[in-house]
Amino acid sequence: MEAGSWTPECLLDDERGRGIPAVVRYGPYLFVAGSDGHRRLADEQIDPAVTDDADAQCRNSYGRVARRLERAGLGGDAAVWIQNFTSGQHWRLERMGLWPEFFGEENHMRAVSFGAQTRMHGINMLTSVVLAVDPAVERRVAVPPPGRGRASRCTRAGDLTFVIGVRGHEDLVSKKHAPEETAESFDVQLGYCVNALQSHLTKDENTIDRFLRVDATLRAAQFVPAYERGMRHRFAGRLPFASIAVGTPLGGRCEQEIGGVAAAPGVAVTTRWSASDPTVADSTTAAGLTFVRSVSGVRDVTTHAVRRDLFGNTAAQVQFAVTNLATLLGNAGSSIDRCLRFDVYVRDIYAEDAIVRELRAAMKDAVPALSFIGCEPSDGAELELSAIAAA
Repeated sequence: MEAGSWTPECLLDDERGRGIPAVVRYGPYLFVAGSDGHRRLADEQIDPAVTDDADAQCRNSYGRVARRLERAGLGGDAAVWIQNFTSGQHWRLERMGLWPEFFGEENHMRAVSFGAQTRMHGINMLTSVVLAVDPAVERRVAVPPPGRGRASRCTRAGDLTFVIGVRGHEDLVSKKHAPEETAESFDVQLGYCVNALQSHLTKDENTIDRFLRVDATLRAAQFVPAYERGMRHRFAGRLPFASIAVGTPLGGRCEQEIGGVAAAPGVAVTTRWSASDPTVADSTTAAGLTFVRSVSGVRDVTTHAVRRDLFGNTAAQVQFAVTNLATLLGNAGSSIDRCLRFDVYVRDIYAEDAIVRELRAAMKDAVPALSFIGCEPSDGAELELSAIAAA
């Protein structure tokens, strides 16, 4: 089937009865909503018994993803892009050691990972967000993992190439170690991150200017301007991809985690540039999907003005962010009712259910698969939204 014949379809409803999707399908792509580790699989209730038990929470989070994909007619081994938002990074390898059980003995090494420490809900230790691809689509691992229980560094699945989240403590090319906890740490580590991304894509016969979407979690929101300056330096003064950059606690020895999705070699890409700043991509389209940069709950995408009257009003900011997204999607030839996935970057992770209600009020039956990531949005906003939509 060609992309023009694909239709967005909710394959599975949210298990908690909130009237939102758990899995949305569009052509060969399946978008799986965020899955929390502190909720029991049996009844979706928060389980105090798993407090500080990373193994049990990973089994809940990944187990729910695998179960959702099985109920959608595929299975956990269809997962290709697995993003992990956690309460800590020190148990990262133990977490990934469980992947064969949930994502397949063979295919877990064909999936790529993104991992960042973020603000979590109560005792929750892991929220996993997954994009899966129909097994009929060929996967090509360009940079294999170092071993079982580890993720691929770069995997091409059909017309898209997924690149693992990288950190800049060591340059992949020169093997130099970056400075830590100094004034120059951020810029040096950012440069090392881009070197790693380029190295991985080179193995795919690809280049960094083919990125459609780049995700960056930074040590704090105050580093977003430095991140954007650094990326512009490497991309000829532009941000030519759908950019998502938020502040998080992050954890570990690094200043950032950066990964993304690129168009495979030879695949046509359409970039829509901002009318008010033609060096910034509002969205990119390839392989039947439109990737939209993150939009704020307080900053207008047309004028760039910050709406101070919305400060502290989460409900109003949800409505405003949806309006911002609708504007960018309209400019891309899509629409808000064709969204497949929302990533909701929220200051107060406890506002999740209230935000779900506001999204349902704003979008009715068109709410996509939702994931909630606790973070520090820019401009004093309560939230930012990013979207993947049907082109």
